[in-house]
Amino acid sequence: MSQEDLTQFLEAVQQDPSLQEKLKAEGADPVAIAMEAGFSITQAELIRQQAGRIQSLSDEELENAAGGVWSANCTDDVVCGGL
Repeated sequence: MSQEDLTQFLEAVQQDPSLQEKLKAEGADPVAIAMEAGFSITQAELIRQQAGRIQSLSDEELENAAGGVWSANCTDDVVCGGL
C-alpha cells in the first residue's frame, strides 16, 4: 500500500503549495511530511522513485543535471532529494 501512498503523496504535493514549501525547507524529512499529511511512505520507496526518475532522463538532461542547470518540477526535485 505504501507505493500507492507515494504516488498519491506526489500528486498531492503537485497540487498543494504548503506541502511544497515544507519540502523545500532545509533539513525537510519527506517521510515525516508525508505521514503528517496522511500518507505512509518509506525512505526506500523515495530512493527507488528517484532512481527510476534518473534512469528515465535523456543524455541531455543528465548532462544538464551534472552541470547544475537541470530543473524539474518542484515535486520531483524536492521529494526525491534533488539531483
